[in-house]
Amino acid sequence: MAGELVQARGVLSIGQRLEIYFENSEEGAAGYTSRIEDIIGDELVVAMPLDERRVPVIPHTGENLYVLAGGDGCHYRFFSVHRSHGRHEGRIPVLHISLPEVAERFQKRGLFRIRVNLTATVRLVDREGKIDAPKRVPVVDLSGSGLAFVWPKSVPLDSEAALEINDLPGIGTIELMTHVMRCTRIEREEDVPIYHIGVQFQSISRSIRDKIIRYLFQVQRAQVERVKDE
Repeated sequence: MAGELVQARGVLSIGQRLEIYFENSEEGAAGYTSRIEDIIGDELVVAMPLDERRVPVIPHTGENLYVLAGGDGCHYRFFSVHRSHGRHEGRIPVLHISLPEVAERFQKRGLFRIRVNLTATVRLVDREGKIDAPKRVPVVDLSGSGLAFVWPKSVPLDSEAALEINDLPGIGTIELMTHVMRCTRIEREEDVPIYHIGVQFQSISRSIRDKIIRYLFQVQRAQVERVKDE
């Protein structure tokens, strides 16, 4: 996460609207609308999400959740875990999910990208199909649908890149074709500029994407623990 970390209890309140994504949500799928019904101890009691047919959607016990909460001129996002479901005050169908210690304040809505300490072997592919020599570079951030990597020069948008993400914990090395979506120049003091190249995965399997998402949950928890210890 790249935004400001704040104490979750200070920004979450009863009646606040939420958008909940399950760990196994399809990439790009809309989240489920909910709201905070109560805050009890270390739990958020939230309204039961419903699908487009108005059927309750209940995650598995222990399933990871990614949650967006509306704020004053911004949004907050945080990770949570589903604990149980039932009825609040005997009448409102609800989920009981863990109350995080911190949330991230950010401006742009959307699914999360997390900074990671990984490398990738990149082979750029030009419009004629010529494949460049491989270059091993740092990965800037990662999501279930793509990543950004460091590159020494500008890369044309809509070009292709063949990637090997090296030594991904719990997965190993994975090979993917990707599509270049953005190219951002990064100025550096007393050094030449570099570029952050954002790419979207193509034809990624559901099982690999789910493994990446689980890895990102682990990274986020470790980042939060470090912030708490500082």
